[in-house]
Amino acid sequence: MECIKILKNLICLNSENPPGNTRLTIEYIQKWAEGNNIPVRTQWYEENQANIILTLGKAKKSIVMCGHLDTVPAGNLNNWDYDPFGGEETEGYIYGRGSADMKGGVSACLRALKSLKNTVDIDKLNYQIVFLGTSDEEVGLGGAKAAMKLGIMDNTEFLIVAEPTSLKVGIAEKGVLWMTIRSYGKSAHGSTPEKGINAIEELVNLFPLLRNAIPRVSHPTLGQSTLNIGKIKGGKSANVVPENAEIQCDFRLVPPINLTDFANEITHKIKEFEKSNPAQFETEINQIMLPVSNSHENKFIQLFLKVSNNQTPIGLNYGTDAAVLVTQAPQSIPFVIYGPGDPKAIHNANERVLISEVLEVESVLTKFLRRITLIGT
Repeated sequence: MECIKILKNLICLNSENPPGNTRLTIEYIQKWAEGNNIPVRTQWYEENQANIILTLGKAKKSIVMCGHLDTVPAGNLNNWDYDPFGGEETEGYIYGRGSADMKGGVSACLRALKSLKNTVDIDKLNYQIVFLGTSDEEVGLGGAKAAMKLGIMDNTEFLIVAEPTSLKVGIAEKGVLWMTIRSYGKSAHGSTPEKGINAIEELVNLFPLLRNAIPRVSHPTLGQSTLNIGKIKGGKSANVVPENAEIQCDFRLVPPINLTDFANEITHKIKEFEKSNPAQFETEINQIMLPVSNSHENKFIQLFLKVSNNQTPIGLNYGTDAAVLVTQAPQSIPFVIYGPGDPKAIHNANERVLISEVLEVESVLTKFLRRITLIGT
C-alpha cells in the first residue's frame, strides 16, 4: 500500500509549526513526484517554507486538491505512548503528529494523482488536476496566501481540501476571529486593594459584554457562533494588585456575520465600557479567517456526495486553507472538505488515523477525478 508508506514517511519528517520548517517534506514530495514523472514545481516564500504544486494535464480549467504540510507541535513527549515522529502502525491505526491533520489526507491526494496518471490518457482530461501542498496553515495560512499570488485558483472550477472529517463531506466552515484584549489598572499592596485598580477583575467584567455581542443568528449547516476565552494572564503574586492583564479570545462566527465589522463593533463596545470603568483597555486582532459556504446542490458537490457515499453534507467549526483559496479567488469556487481522521482527536497526544479511512479517501478521490475528468458532470 504505497499510500500508507507515503504517510509513514511524511510523519517521520518533523514539520511542527512553529517553527514551520517544511523543507524536508517539500523535498520528499518533489522527489516522489519526479520519480513518478509527475510535473512539479515549488514556490519558496520563506527560507524554510514553500508550496509544492503537482499537475496532470494541460486543460485550461482545473480541479485543485489541497493539503497543508505543517503540523501543530507535538507538545510534551511524556504524554505520548508512541513516537510522534515514528509513524508507527498498530491495530489498524497509524500514530504520529500530523497523521490525521493532515498528512493522511495529503498521502491520499498524492496517491490518487498517481493512480489517475497511470490509468488514463492525460492528454484527454477535461480538467487539469492540481495538488497544492501548502505550508504555514496552522499559524497564519501563509502558504495559501502565497499561492494566490501565482494565480493558482484563477481557472479552478472545484476545490477539494483533504482535512480530517471522518469521511464526511464538509461544504461550509465557520469564520475565525482571534483577538487579544488587554487591561491596564494600578498596582497596590494586596492588603489595601482599594488603593489600586485590579486589571484582572476589570478584564473579567468584560466577559458578559463579549458574549452578548455575538449576533444570535443561525446558519443552516454551521449552527451558532461561539466564543472561547482560551488564555488569560496577569499579575505577579497574591499580595499585589495586578496593574495589567490580557485575554485571548477565539470567536467562531457564521455567515452572514462580517468578521471585520464584528471586530470593529467589539472594539467600539469596549471603548464605551471604558468610559464608566477605572481601567483602560486595548484590543488587537491577531487573526481573521473568513467563513466559507456553498450549496450542496452544486453539480460537483452532488457528484462528490454520490461517489463518497454521503447523503447529508456537514459544516465545520474549524478553518482551513479554503478560507483563503475560496474567498480570494476571482470567481466563485465550489468546494468540499473531505479527508481521513477524527477532527475531535487532532492536535492531541497520540494523534492517529485509521488506515482504512486513508485508503477510502484515496479510492474516493481517484473515482471522482476519473469521473469528472473523463466523463464530466
